[in-house]
Amino acid sequence: MQHGWVRASEQPWVRRAADWVRQVEESYAPYLTDFLTPRERYLAESVARGAGIHVEAFGGYNGAERVRLLLLPEPWPTSPQDFEIQALHVVAPQDAFSHGDVLGSLLGLGLKRASVGDIAIAAPRQAYVFVTKPVARYLQDAWTRVGRTPVIAQAVDEIPPLPPPPYEPKDIFVVSPRMDAVVAQACQVSRKDAQSLVASGRVELNHAEAPPDAEVRPGDVLSVRGFGRVRVLETVGQSKSGRWIVRVGVLRSRREVR
Repeated sequence: MQHGWVRASEQPWVRRAADWVRQVEESYAPYLTDFLTPRERYLAESVARGAGIHVEAFGGYNGAERVRLLLLPEPWPTSPQDFEIQALHVVAPQDAFSHGDVLGSLLGLGLKRASVGDIAIAAPRQAYVFVTKPVARYLQDAWTRVGRTPVIAQAVDEIPPLPPPPYEPKDIFVVSPRMDAVVAQACQVSRKDAQSLVASGRVELNHAEAPPDAEVRPGDVLSVRGFGRVRVLETVGQSKSGRWIVRVGVLRSRREVR
């Protein structure tokens, strides 16, 4: 199966999404995914909706960046409970921790990243972590430290309002939708500096290294160390001068939710 709107490296993911769709069609029953990145969500939704499968998404709170998808043979009513997500309130009585500290400790326990949704740092020593329900039961017993910091993790049914990451919408004009060109315009640095950032490994495409000439596409997230993140929303078209108009969301490093 080949799709011109996906990268060659994403073809296995598209085939996986197609398998989910076939399962829904053949069983006439819902299928619940793990937590997906924005790009994975875009690909899976595109495949499902192209086949006439209804899709609902939820990540534990409104505006979550990482979500689980529920694929449905028809647009049935759904509720948050259908997504089998549990929020954990994590408290460190002594030392503060960061998003990276929390994620690293979870992966160190052998968890797969797809089992963990957003990690919201609510205060220097508090976080809300969204995980699949089977993982939550395990973590309440096994998760006692973030790095060297003792923590207490408790399942909670009510969480304080967690606004979505404050991405600032912005239209940028680029000669081509290459990663370095998008970084230069979105972060307002020179093309040369953007290329240096990418070459030094300070820019990730969907949380993985990529070459400067990698083409960005809707749903992609660029993580720029020292700046923040750039989410690619859509390619609007071309200007009269022939430049590509790319709509992005820019999130500077102020709070850590992802």
